[in-house]
Order: sequence, then C-alpha cells, then structure tokens
Amino acid sequence: MSLKFSGLLVLGSLLLSSALGSIINVTSAAESPTKLNSTTSANVTVDNTIFKLPSEIDEDELLHETGLFMQSLMNLDVDPCENFYEFACGNWRTSERVPSSGRKDSMLRVIQSEINDLIVAFLKNNTKEGKSAEGKAKIFYASCVTGGKDINVGLKTMLDNEKENFGKLKLTGKNDWIPVNFMSPYTVFPLLPLSVNYSTFSRQFEISINRPIAALKSFYNTSQAEELLQKMGQVVSEFKTMLEFEKNLTSKVPTKDFAERMPLQDFLVQHQKDPIDWNLIFKTAFGDNTQREWYVNNQISNFTDLERFLRKSPTENLRNYVKWRTLVKFYKIWKTELPNDEKREQVCRQHTESYFTYGILPWFIEYLYDAERREDSLLIAQTILQGFLNMTENYGWLDEDTKSEIASKLQAMDIMVGYKDDMRHRQMGDQIYNDLEINGDWFKNLLTLEANHARIRLHSVHKTVVPPILSPFSVNAFYADYINTAFVTMGISQMPLYHTRFPASLKYGGLGMLIGHEMAHALDSNGYHVNYEGKPYNWSSSSLRHFQQKIRCLENQYNKFIYHGIQTNGSATMPDNIADNAGTRLAHHSYMDLYGRNEGLEKPLPGLEFTNNELFFIKMAQTWCSGRDDSYKLLHMKTDAHAYAEFRVLGPLRNMPEFSETFQCKLGSQMNPLKKCVVW
Repeated sequence: MSLKFSGLLVLGSLLLSSALGSIINVTSAAESPTKLNSTTSANVTVDNTIFKLPSEIDEDELLHETGLFMQSLMNLDVDPCENFYEFACGNWRTSERVPSSGRKDSMLRVIQSEINDLIVAFLKNNTKEGKSAEGKAKIFYASCVTGGKDINVGLKTMLDNEKENFGKLKLTGKNDWIPVNFMSPYTVFPLLPLSVNYSTFSRQFEISINRPIAALKSFYNTSQAEELLQKMGQVVSEFKTMLEFEKNLTSKVPTKDFAERMPLQDFLVQHQKDPIDWNLIFKTAFGDNTQREWYVNNQISNFTDLERFLRKSPTENLRNYVKWRTLVKFYKIWKTELPNDEKREQVCRQHTESYFTYGILPWFIEYLYDAERREDSLLIAQTILQGFLNMTENYGWLDEDTKSEIASKLQAMDIMVGYKDDMRHRQMGDQIYNDLEINGDWFKNLLTLEANHARIRLHSVHKTVVPPILSPFSVNAFYADYINTAFVTMGISQMPLYHTRFPASLKYGGLGMLIGHEMAHALDSNGYHVNYEGKPYNWSSSSLRHFQQKIRCLENQYNKFIYHGIQTNGSATMPDNIADNAGTRLAHHSYMDLYGRNEGLEKPLPGLEFTNNELFFIKMAQTWCSGRDDSYKLLHMKTDAHAYAEFRVLGPLRNMPEFSETFQCKLGSQMNPLKKCVVW
C-alpha cells in the first residue's frame, strides 16, 4: 500500500501550515516573547486584529472582540437561506479586522502567515549561546539569512569535503566500488542505490534496494545545470563523461515486476550466488549494527551486468559520479531553497523548522500551546470520535459484519493532539542536537545537518515510529490511513479559529469541524476498505452497494457547482467532499448532544445577535473564508483535490436539515434543496 494521508489544505508547500493567532507580542529586543496580560489589551486597535490578541485577555473582552471580528466578515444583506457562504464571508476582502495582506487570501493561510512571522521574530532574537538546541537553531537561521549567497564558496566547501571523505576510504583494488558507493555521508549511494524508507505494511523503517536512476541527465536539461557548469569551468568535460557513465550504469539493471520483501537473513540466502558481496554491502552501509531480522525490499532482478560494470570501471569514474550526484543534490538546495532576499527570511524559517523542529518546539509549546489548550482540543476530538462510532452503529443500511469492522477501526483510531510530553522539555532537544557544531557558515551548517539527518535515517531500520508528515507548527489536521491515526497540530488550535474560552458552538463549529473532517477520511471513498491495521478488507455486497449509491448522490450534487463555466469535479474531490459533509455533521451532532440542547438559544457574543446554534454554522462557514481572485479559484477547481472554499460550505450545509431548521430556510430554497445526500 502506498503511503497516504489526508489533510485539510493544500498550502503551497506540504509540510507546512499552522494556525496560530499571534496571541503574544514579540519584539526584537527580547530574547523570548513575553505573554501580555489583560491590561495590555486596551491598546488593541482595529489594525492590531484578533489574529494578535493577547493570550491572557479577559474573557468578556475576548467574546466582545470575537463578535466584532465575526460580524465584520459577514454580509448581512444576503439571505442566509440563499447563499450562506456569502452571508458568512461576504465582507472578508474589505474587513478592517483582517490583516490587509491577508484579505486576498484565506482564513487559515492568514493564521499560518501570522505564525510564520512570529517564528521568524523568535529566530531573529539573536543569541551568543550556541550549546542549546534553541541557540543552535537561531545561529543556523542567522547563517542562512546572511550567508549562502556566494555559490563559489559552497562549491569549494563541498569539493573540499568530498576530498576528505574520499581520502578516508580504504581501497584494496577488489570491490572498491562498494566503499566508493557509500562514501557520501548524505545517503547519496548512486552506484547501487540503497535507502531506508517507512513501510506502511510493517509500520517500520525497512531497507530498499533500487535501480540506479538518470539523475544527472535530468539535471542537465535545466537552467541550474548551465549555471553550475559555468561556475565549474574546466571540469565541464568531466560532467559530460559522467553523463555517459550514468547512461551505461542505468542500462545494466533489469527490474522485477514486483519487489521481493524478506528478512535480511533470508535475502542473504536467496542471493548467495549473486556476484555481489552482500555481507560487505550491508556492513559498509550499516556497520556492525546490522541485524538479520531487518526487512529488505529489492527491485532488481539480476545484478550480474551491474556488478561487472562497476567492478571494471576506473575508481576515478566511480568517485566522480558520486561526487557529481552529491554536488547536484546540494546545488539544488542552494539555488532553489534560497531564491532571493525578498523571500529569504521565510525560506530560512522553513529550513530551520525542518532541521531544528525539536529545538523550537519547547518555546512554541510554552508560549502558544499550553496544557489547557491541549487537553481541551483532545476532549473535542474524543467526543467527535465517540459520536462517529455511535452514528455508524445506528445506520440501518450497514449489515452487522460491516458495522463490526467499522466499529473496530473507529475504536482503534489513535488521536494525537499537539505533542508528546517529552517534546516540552528543552533537555530533549539539547540532547538530540548535542553533537552538532553550528556556526556562521551556512554551507558547512547545511552539510552538517544533512549528514546528521542521513545518519538518523540509517539508524532507523526496524524501528516503529511515525515519520513526520506535517510540521507541528502547521495550521492543519490530517489522517494517516496506514496507522489509523488522526493528528491535530498545535498550530490549528489557535486564534481566531479557536480559544479555550470560546463557547462550545465556536469550538465545535471551527476546530471540531476540522477534526471531524479528518476522522471521516477513515471511511471516505478511499479509506473505507482499509481496516484498523491499515490493511485491506471487504465490505458485504449490500453495504457496499448502499455506500456507492450515497457516493454517487454526493458526486452528482457537487458536479452541479459551477463557477465562471468551470464545473467542480465531483469524482476527483469525492474523498474530501465526504469528509467535509461528515465532519460538519459529526461536529454538529457532538455539539448538540453535549451543549446545544441546553445552551443553543443563548447569545454568547455581545453585539452579535445570533444564538449558539446559529453561531455553530457561521463559525463553520467562516473557517473557509477566502478572498482569492477568479484566476486562483478557476485553477483550484481544475487541479485541487478539495472543492473550492465556497462549495466546502454550501455542499455540507445544503445536506443538513439541522441547518435549515436553525435558519428557518424554506424547503426548496437554495440552502434547503428537496434532495439531500448523506454518506455519514
């Protein structure tokens, strides 16, 4: 099974978005930001929006500011029964309570932008202390911002390092290609590619043996290659020799139709007649820590021609090929990841977040994600999951065997909210980065960190861990089917999406709806046939027939959403359409069962004359507010796996009688059509 996960958003770069209302004040003079108390809140102005509310604001003022913010987004001239998205979000692009830079963007991306800026401000608070993980992260960030601009320095650093690595090899004239293949400390093993990858089948890291690829040929056809070769000057002919070497290398390897997978001890027996010394291969790659129970996945059907070619190739050719492959790897980072000064701070932030996640986490947790927020978010998630289980148990169209399978999956679903307890402690980060020497030289720092990353990966074989999928600072939640786990990042539980002092209607309408969305992916049109262990299972024919009928109903409904002549692809967006509809219903049912029946008619936000029951739906809609222009919308509708924001509101609410009852929409109105589609 391929590794899959389902997330709420596509934010440009996967790995990263976070929802954090900038609820603290960061100044360049302070080493770390300090929390503001309620007395500071009097200075909050319209320009200093709700995205920047102080963390210890008085509850009455919080509700007052929240009401003003929500009302500022609404177009009250629109009938909510005709277009609820326009009713809830129609003034997003003109609201003075939305940062001016975000009025042409979406709610969640604006929150992400606020978080990104906050992390940049934290990293720019320079420190001379370079022994702690936090200090090393700041030094690395500074080296990224100020250094790395002279590519010639990077080339010299890289080539000097290559000479040092090659000089350490003990070559005997026999099987010299093996130590040369593994000479790179950055897991660039291009002669016989060997990698450590996470297996969704075993839920462990396993060894993969892959065929060599034509990486230099692909690079040669780019503008970056021309720039690099101009800088390298006299060795252009060497590169072209390596192109021919690569052509021969990649032609020597026939592949299997299906990869073989077996424990290392069985692999060694199965391949004992191969011309390759596999014991030497694994010892060179993994040292004396190699374990015979490790699993190996092999894609190559015959090694004879490859081994002969490598054995007869001059050592200098072998070395140069590894050198060029390593050089290209880093050159792409130098050129692509640091494009220009305008974007440099944010790109360097991304670098620092990636390399020093555990160095930044304690600060983030301390100031932006306290224990109360974590516990409350977890409680919301748990109640929604229990509601999901109850809902499926009451569906008459599911037979008992299928219900049992679904119940097993939902009961076994893990919920990971925010962080593991040890992430709070700076000592953990200090220990993780203890051996790293970070200084002002970005090129050297990058080599150090890439080598460290490679070392950790090589030491991960046979370990059962959850590989990082999204940044913990991202404004997102996601579901990973292969481990049946719903993740709620720290970033998403932030203002103005969430606050611990919000009424339940806002908590469940915003954060709860998003969490329900991710849980629903467990039973969407892709995930329904995967059991609690991440393995395929079959539904009964009758249950499957009803399920497919419900999906077709929803697909036909979404196909009718048209914007400027472009039709929503109800089939391509189906998994997330199911999740959007189910997530909203799950959150609403949980809210009503726990709070709505008692508090639903109360009006909790001063100055905003809507009941809790109405605010649930307004909050749900405003979570998807967006000010994107037409060209973006049309591109999104053609290419994205999610329906456009407007339809992520209209679709689910049109299918909910509870919405129409709350806003008293007549049957047959736009928001209360005669035909409704419900999957879950």
